[in-house]
Amino acid sequence: MTSKLGIFSIIAGLVLGLFALLAQFMGTAVFISTMTLSTFFEGITDKILNLISNDTVYNLLYSFFYEVHLAGVLIGLGVVLLIIGTVIRKD
Repeated sequence: MTSKLGIFSIIAGLVLGLFALLAQFMGTAVFISTMTLSTFFEGITDKILNLISNDTVYNLLYSFFYEVHLAGVLIGLGVVLLIIGTVIRKD
């Protein structure tokens, strides 16, 4: 089921990207051409960004990319996918 979810998200991204390119080519300003994640989570992200300083975000990203071992990242990704796979029922 997790693989189906991944394939669906890839297809949805390609379709949205195609519509955004068509809207840009035609010169129309529809909501799809400017759609970002902040469009959906604007109020929540503003509250989170007001609570967290820039130094904290920089240190977190620096430690994620340069100090955390690749095995830790892969184990964390595996745990997340395992949780998603157990929560979502199979068809």
